[in-house]
Order: sequence, then structure tokens, then C-alpha cells
Amino acid sequence: MTKNTWIVRQLNYFFLVIFVLLLADCSVIEKPFRSTESIAEYAELLFKRQNYLTQQVMMLFDEEIALADEERISEAELQMHDACFLLVEYANREIDGKKMSVFFRRRVKNSFKYCDNRVKNLKSILKEVGWYQL
Repeated sequence: MTKNTWIVRQLNYFFLVIFVLLLADCSVIEKPFRSTESIAEYAELLFKRQNYLTQQVMMLFDEEIALADEERISEAELQMHDACFLLVEYANREIDGKKMSVFFRRRVKNSFKYCDNRVKNLKSILKEVGWYQL
């Protein structure tokens, strides 16, 4: 095998590896052009639910409630805000018209489930104390 043939073969392998990595990268990013509208709709609904519960808690703390209930609600609200931090950051960037990287969007998307669970948790606590209003 000549030196030129060996170099051509190595370049072919190199380009094949690069091509495979690019295809794998597209699957890891979850095809950014597919179903972005439904993801944005879900993010918007989750953001609205989180904000609504925050408003409910603010109104609740204007009322007289048991100290134990107040502590449970405060703890659940803090957990919700921590879990939904990336969602709020995403909304703020969207409102400001800032561009967001695919990686940031993926991080936000990956946080939806935990955020949603914390929203549901706070909602159930508010129902228990008889304060959740539709």
C-alpha cells in the first residue's frame, strides 16, 4: 500500500466518523426542528400554572392560616421556584427577545418534569388547606 492510498483511506475513515458523530448529535439534541411548537405550548402552560399558584400563595398569606400550613406552603413554594428556575429564565429571555442556544433549550426542556411535579405538589397542598381556587 502506498503512502497516498493510506492517507486517502484514513481521510475516508475520518470523514465517516465525523458524519456519524453529526448524525448522533442531531439525535441527542432531539431534532430541534421537530415538535418545537408543542414544547413551547407546554412550557407556556406550565409557566402560567406556576405563576397562578404564586399568586394564590400571595393572596393566602394575607389571610390568617395555621403556622404549620404556612410552613408547608412556603417550603413547597420554594421547591417549586427552584424547580422552575430554568423555565422562568427561558420566559424572561423570550420576552426580552434574546437568542437561546439549543443546549439551554434542552436544559429547560429537561427541567419540565421536575417543575411540573413541584407545581402539582403545591397545588395539592393548597387544596388540602382549602385555598386553591380556579
